Amino acid sequence: MKKILFLLTFSLLFGCANNKVETNPKLIVLISVDQMRGDYLETFNSQFEGGLLDFYTNGAFYTNTRHNHAITTTAAGHATIATGFFPSHHGIVTNTVYNRELGYSHYSIEDSTVNFIGIDSCSLNKVSAKRLMKSSFGDILKQHNENSKTYSVALKDRASILMGGKNANRAFWFDVASTQMVSTDYYKEEFPKWVQNYKADSVMSTAIHHGWKLDPAFATLSSTNSDSFSREKGSFKPWFPHTIESFDTNRIRQHEVGSFMWNTPFGDEYVLNFGYNIISHEELGKDENCDILTIGLSAADIIGHHFGPDSYEVLDYYNKLDKYLADFMSKVNTQVGKENVVYILTSDHGVAPMPEVLAGRGLDAKRIENEKYDTDILAIDLKLQQKYNLDSSCILRANYNGVEPHFLYLNEKGIDSIDFVNSLQHELSNLDYIQETFSFFELNSEQSNKEYFEQMKNSHSNDYGVFVKILGKENYLIDMRENGTTHGTPYPYDTHVPLIFLGRGIPAHKNSDKSYTVDIAPTILSILKIEPKTPFDGRILTLELSSK
Repeated sequence: MKKILFLLTFSLLFGCANNKVETNPKLIVLISVDQMRGDYLETFNSQFEGGLLDFYTNGAFYTNTRHNHAITTTAAGHATIATGFFPSHHGIVTNTVYNRELGYSHYSIEDSTVNFIGIDSCSLNKVSAKRLMKSSFGDILKQHNENSKTYSVALKDRASILMGGKNANRAFWFDVASTQMVSTDYYKEEFPKWVQNYKADSVMSTAIHHGWKLDPAFATLSSTNSDSFSREKGSFKPWFPHTIESFDTNRIRQHEVGSFMWNTPFGDEYVLNFGYNIISHEELGKDENCDILTIGLSAADIIGHHFGPDSYEVLDYYNKLDKYLADFMSKVNTQVGKENVVYILTSDHGVAPMPEVLAGRGLDAKRIENEKYDTDILAIDLKLQQKYNLDSSCILRANYNGVEPHFLYLNEKGIDSIDFVNSLQHELSNLDYIQETFSFFELNSEQSNKEYFEQMKNSHSNDYGVFVKILGKENYLIDMRENGTTHGTPYPYDTHVPLIFLGRGIPAHKNSDKSYTVDIAPTILSILKIEPKTPFDGRILTLELSSK
């Protein structure tokens, strides 16, 4: 029934779109700003005058867009955006996964069979889209038109690779040592020679020399912290300006230029410039075969982790991004024709506020550091050993995602697994910073009364992850270092992201109806008038396309 309703809806929308717009756009550019919260466009809007203002003012803005999965991480988010499926279906449930069969953790996109090309040597992880279980919207476009081209670029490998999909012409990501974009022989197209000469240490030399300084027009907002908030310590000292010379040498000891790209807005400026060069050199949007470029802006995430959403740095990043996007879109519109391009702006996840900032405002918020969490888990382990008359640890591993019981040992001792898991969940729930727990037993059932069960189930895989997942209280950071902030929960600050369609035939409007990131891929395909063979987890958003 779901399939019939989905295809009927697609046919109706497809027919409406076909009556209004007779030809496809020549180029679709999807930009994912890593860790961009859904409230940033409203919060920072008073300072925008470029590309972000263009999206905000002239785009179809879905203001109530959420990721509807619980483990909100880069890999899971970008795979969801690209495929239109939840992590439980596309297979990329988080960045680094605990492999239950192998008994250890590994990178979710690792692939030892590939080799780097276009560079003499590269020490980065060998990775590919091999483990992605669903096709991206770019893959589906190429299935319908073999002459269409799809490319992807980001500083992060997982952002570029997963948005590019399984059959991109090529995906590129950043090598901090060489400051060059790299790729592998997973992609069959010849590695472009121009890429080898487009190194950040040369094309971004002016920015590197001057360092990251506050924009001259910078003005604090009511929500902005001071410029030296104690918990902001990351790769740089907590105050402006940020230069190679001001790196914390305990964290950055080599590859300073490449690290500067990772840790400043200039890394994402470089990525946008690289993206434009893909369009220019590979001649995207030059004929009637629609092409796709996906761009991941990863430096935003590093900056957000170190400094937090209320910092000078995050606000200044978006002021600069506003200008970078204006420049990028101006060049693309000149190259391809503004009437031929559709842009999409979104994000893989949001971020939690610094709990110390919230506590200073009188809210219940805490940072549970690694040592505290480890001590609590040890106490639970000892209590369960006593309860079940055991003489060794009954917990195999524990981290911020949850706890893995030592099932092999428990089975040897004749302990009932269900009873033990129930006891473990009870003890975990007694910790004053734990909101809820979810076991594999529960997540493999069809329903539960627990809050966020649906989101947890959408992040669940029987192959990956600890057996008992934990959800900390809202505004609490669990198993954390002493500085910075993070993401990874189903709370609104992590799941609420922007979603804006801008360009060819799309009238400006704001829609506050509930929408999800799984809706992005089917909506893009509806713009291209491609009818899918199977239904997505998402639905098609009505864009009210016109021929104007």
